[in-house]
Amino acid sequence: MPIFLYEAKLVTGEIRKGKMDAVDENAVRSALRSMECYPVMIKQEGKSDIDLTKFARVKIKDIAVFCRQFSYILVSGMNIVKALEILKEETENKKLKQSITMVYEDVQKGRTLSASMRNHEVFPNMLVNMIAVGEASGNLDEMMIKMADYYDKEYDQVQKVKKAMTYPIMIAIVAVLVVNYLIIFVLPKLLGSLMEDKESLPAPTKILLAISDFMKEYWYIVIAIVAIIVIVFRGIKRNGNSTEMDRLKLKVPIFGKLTLKLAQAKFARTFGMLLNSGLPVVEGLEISSRVLGNKHLEMLLYQSIEDIKKGISISDSIRAKEIFTTMFIQMLKIGEESGTLDDVLGKTASFYDKEAETATAQMTTMIEPLIIVILAVVVGFIILSIILPMFDMYDTVGALYLLGFK
Repeated sequence: MPIFLYEAKLVTGEIRKGKMDAVDENAVRSALRSMECYPVMIKQEGKSDIDLTKFARVKIKDIAVFCRQFSYILVSGMNIVKALEILKEETENKKLKQSITMVYEDVQKGRTLSASMRNHEVFPNMLVNMIAVGEASGNLDEMMIKMADYYDKEYDQVQKVKKAMTYPIMIAIVAVLVVNYLIIFVLPKLLGSLMEDKESLPAPTKILLAISDFMKEYWYIVIAIVAIIVIVFRGIKRNGNSTEMDRLKLKVPIFGKLTLKLAQAKFARTFGMLLNSGLPVVEGLEISSRVLGNKHLEMLLYQSIEDIKKGISISDSIRAKEIFTTMFIQMLKIGEESGTLDDVLGKTASFYDKEAETATAQMTTMIEPLIIVILAVVVGFIILSIILPMFDMYDTVGALYLLGFK
């Protein structure tokens, strides 16, 4: 029987380490929980320390499929435990599979589904809250169908943006590769012997040759600089003042408008569904603020929630913070005054989904010619750098010919 190393947290918060003989990891986990210990790490002795599930990602599509399959199983008449047992075997995403397995073990011991899922970051906070509502109202199967539809729409929205941006990105990558190839390999061969007397070359040619020499000699520095920039940017985004960065994103021409429209569509769809499911307004707003994908908007929305708690209407509080567009606020006001806010929000979400799709297409239409113009300027500069020294050479040869040298 294999030996497993484990780390587990006690009720007191103390970490306990040890070894255990067991059939598999699940057996170790069950044994630790029976001792009122929460497993932090379990691995088989002698195996690599690298846990690939830590690097795995749970995508929106994975959550949508999870909700859809869960709803089908519940509708068929099976209970939650049986549903989780099936899902933990059928789920392909390893990280999600691991979390479902742990939730399954908790539910077997009497914990509610929502309480068990709340301990795992792979399950969105909104999904956990909606499941709690479904458990309380006794219509968990219907709630899972709603969540599956919700995450399907979220996934479709993301895919539309990605699909629209794929072509311009591919053009940009190919352009960069072609230009680098011309500078590093083609340019030195074309200029040939002219490179021996670099001092007499035109300024554009000198600049291009300097870039070519640098790229050939120090290409690894260029790659390192790019990698450092990416790492620093991600570090700032994850740990730094992402609120300020997200505020600046909204100011970027074209892209900022698209970001706002996507955020408005997400907010309307999420808030509308939460209200329709019976969640209080304040709790619904708090959950909806976390799906916007923009920390600046989230902060402003949280500030407006404080005003709403004091009795100010939703539309007036959001207008005061200048979070969304005037038209969006007007739709909120109409929904509040007519008492059909959830229905109005659903229609508003559909409207802004189409607006975001149109904005994405417009952005793509503008980016493509911009890339082509930039590429034309760069290639034109390369051609000019090659032609100028050749013209100088022909002028020199012509002058020598006129002076009688053949």
